[in-house]
Amino acid sequence: MNIIFKILLLTSLLNLSDLHAQINIIKDIRIDEKIITKTQKQILGYRVQICFDSDKNLVDQTRIRFLNQYPKIDTYINFEAPNFNLKVGDFRTQIEAEKLKEKIISDYSLTIIHKELINLPRID
Repeated sequence: MNIIFKILLLTSLLNLSDLHAQINIIKDIRIDEKIITKTQKQILGYRVQICFDSDKNLVDQTRIRFLNQYPKIDTYINFEAPNFNLKVGDFRTQIEAEKLKEKIISDYSLTIIHKELINLPRID
């Protein structure tokens, strides 16, 4: 009897491993909206344009010179026909952008502050 009981127990345990469970999650749609806003990597802010020219080499040289002076400030080059625009920084406020503008105006005479989407500023 003991052996029959063990066989029945073993077969019933093997049959249990074939069971599958299904879970339904009911959630508020505002949760997904919050997740999207938390993972967003861009916000509205300011950048300082320090150069624009149709000659990409000149813009690249200006970018290298700026990065040598300010290695922790990110630079961005975009093309708007017929010019390449060099913008620097990811500033949350116009005051922060104005501070950089005052600091670099002697080296970069063309400085214009633009309001646009920026990357989240660096922490370092």
